[in-house]
Amino acid sequence: MSEKFAANTTQKERGEAEKAFDYLIGDDSTAPSVIIDRFSENSHQYEKVLLTMNFSGHVQSAQSAAEWFPSNREDVYVLDVAAGTGLCADKLYSHGFRKIDALEPSVQMLQEAKKKGIYGRYFNVMLGENNVDIKSDTYDAVTISGLSVMVMKRLPRKAFEELIRIVKPGGYIINTVYHKLFSDDGDAEAVIFRDNMKTLESQGKWKQVELRRFKGYVSGDDGAVFVTKVL
Repeated sequence: MSEKFAANTTQKERGEAEKAFDYLIGDDSTAPSVIIDRFSENSHQYEKVLLTMNFSGHVQSAQSAAEWFPSNREDVYVLDVAAGTGLCADKLYSHGFRKIDALEPSVQMLQEAKKKGIYGRYFNVMLGENNVDIKSDTYDAVTISGLSVMVMKRLPRKAFEELIRIVKPGGYIINTVYHKLFSDDGDAEAVIFRDNMKTLESQGKWKQVELRRFKGYVSGDDGAVFVTKVL
């Protein structure tokens, strides 16, 4: 197992980060709206908490995006979903991506993201049964790396259908999350998530092109980069 905490952090910093992290993610009984409120309350320390907990989802998502778009990245149009404070945008930018928009349900998190000056447009939207006010076939790719696992597990199929709608045919949706969500003998509460992934493929809306497991997603747990190609 990878290290739970980042190196060069004190015991006090680790204890505070772990307490804040557990509060942020909640549990299976925590409503998504409550989780979003918690992220808003902690927007000022969000990055410090995640990086102390050895979070690498943003690094893995950006790396995968770079692999799927090996050239002309400055022309690739990306929507960063659950953009948070812009951690993933930072990494995407370092790989040469220049056209990046943010979709994030917390206004306070978006305010922090704006300080980086990387995103072009900002959408204060919570994915769910609602329509997203973005034109169809707009983006070449969607990245997801910081969405609360408790929210991810309960997202309705409509949310993923909206992402498919706004991505051009042949484009990619790059979703980085805990590996245990993908295994049938893994997280029992993630049945809806797994069923949605499989149903969308059986309906011919997208095709899985990558499921890469990696060490050290966050807090020492394994993560996975799940990439689907929009059909």
